[in-house]
Formats: sequence, C-alpha cells, structure tokens
Amino acid sequence: MHGGVIVTGFEPFSHHIRNISQQVVDLLSTESISDFKISTSILTVDESGSREVSERIDSGENIGAVLHLGFSENANEILLERSARNIFHMEIEDNSGRRIPSGKISDGKPIFETKVPINFIENYLSEISKIRWNDDAGGFVCNETYFRSLQSSSSMQFPIVLFAHLPDERVLPAEEQCRIIISICKSLNKLLLA
Repeated sequence: MHGGVIVTGFEPFSHHIRNISQQVVDLLSTESISDFKISTSILTVDESGSREVSERIDSGENIGAVLHLGFSENANEILLERSARNIFHMEIEDNSGRRIPSGKISDGKPIFETKVPINFIENYLSEISKIRWNDDAGGFVCNETYFRSLQSSSSMQFPIVLFAHLPDERVLPAEEQCRIIISICKSLNKLLLA
C-alpha cells in the first residue's frame, strides 16, 4: 500500500500578497477524500522550502505521489510540467533574499522528467479543458523544488512526482482549480494502483 499523495503549495513571494497555490492547498486540506490519503504542506519560497519534500523522500518516508503546485503569472490554464532542469535562473530574490542568476542546482544530470506518462491527460483528465502539458518549469524556486524532488525519487519506483503551475484566480477561480487538482490527485492514485 502506498503512502498516499502529498500536495504542496508555496507561500506568497515577491510583490504578491497571496499565492494561488497556497489558496488551493488550503481549500484541498478541508476536502474529505475517502479513496486514499492526501496530505498537504505549504513550502517556503527559499532553499529550505525547495528541499523539504526531497529530504522526506531521501529519509525513506512512504510516499506514493507528490504533486507540487506553484503560481505562474503568465498561465491561462493549469500547466503540468514534464521536466525540471538543473539550472538556476532567478530574476528576483526568493523570500530569504537569495538570488542566483545562473548555475547548477546540484551535481548530476542536466534534466529530470516526471514518471507520469505523456498520455496522462488524455487517459485520465480528458474532460478537463483548462489543463495541458508544459516543458518549462522556469528558473526560480518552483523548478528548484521540482528538480530536487525528481532527483531524489529518480532511482526508485515511488513516489511519482509531478509539478503543476496554476494560473491567477482571475483566470480560473481557486475553487475550480481545487476541483481540478482533486481530479489530478485521483488520477495519480489510479496510476499508483495500475
């Protein structure tokens, strides 16, 4: 039996008063899903936050899947990220004041791709119109977090790790995004049981 799905969001950063990923995680934490366990966590927007889940994976915690949520100012729909790159390209400071304009996140591979199959959307989420694959997790803490989690899980079957960039709530209301995230979590659970 897998250890359920962890869904993470980020606290506000830069000039943003709120972060849609935190709002969606907060809404999700009030939902009752009986099929499997969902636990939630709000990550800090800094190096410590980027390492939180990868350290849990490295410690051997029983986790079935990880769904990281982040905010993308330019998104018009929910973007499922195919991969994370081993690069920093921080145009602004994170919440600790750290700004790394270039360089590697860690030694090792230049890119890690999610184990979620490419036909995931069409097989499990075809009824949702506001979702698509994307291949640029950016160069900020979102990409760093995703990269660290993918790297930590790369040599094992579980957890499956996925990152979703969320649009602003004016594009897609938080409640609707939460319903889509629940559908994604249920679909990840089906993958784990396949």
